[in-house]
Amino acid sequence: MKAIAHLTAAALAIAVATPASAQVIDFEGEASGIKADGYTVGGITFTTALGAGIEVGNYTPQSDGQGMLVRNDTNGNYLLGAIAGGSNYLSFGFGNDDPFFTTLGDLATLKIFSGATLLSTITVALNRDDIMNQTIGYSGSTFDNFSFAYTNAAGNPFTGGAGTNVGLIEVVDNFRLSPEVPEPATWMMLLLGFGAIGFGMRQRKAQQRLNLSYA
Repeated sequence: MKAIAHLTAAALAIAVATPASAQVIDFEGEASGIKADGYTVGGITFTTALGAGIEVGNYTPQSDGQGMLVRNDTNGNYLLGAIAGGSNYLSFGFGNDDPFFTTLGDLATLKIFSGATLLSTITVALNRDDIMNQTIGYSGSTFDNFSFAYTNAAGNPFTGGAGTNVGLIEVVDNFRLSPEVPEPATWMMLLLGFGAIGFGMRQRKAQQRLNLSYA
């Protein structure tokens, strides 16, 4: 039984020692300043609807330390992202929802695409406190690109034109691309561990039967 107990402990140790963690893009190691469209970090290539406007810097409290923003605040620009190899999970924080430039009902709007096919639209009402303390995300079918914009209640990005608010600058941070679940390698090692336990038990029973036959 000691051998079985040791094998069990080993299998459990494998499961605990190698947990998967979400891949996080927090921009802390990135050089601050203006970035050209096509800026890539952590498997995501970032572009914009109007072809320019990406910037990295410390915008606390609108970001969590260093983060990324999309200018301008009057032209309806917003963020686009393409994920190398695709993913089935995405979440990130957003901020800069200034109460002086928003209206109750304004939204953070995330659209998830596979190629040109829209898979899902996720909205979160802005809490309008000008602090990065909200998140938005998606989990479901595999996708390879997304858009993110601050919009009015109808889902239209702000342009600063007549009848709309001043367009908000989207500030984003802490992108996560995979849920925190055991990696496939962890499950394989765990199954191998329990397979060894079962083999050990069968060998022990066979030895006991052999001993009895000679008794």
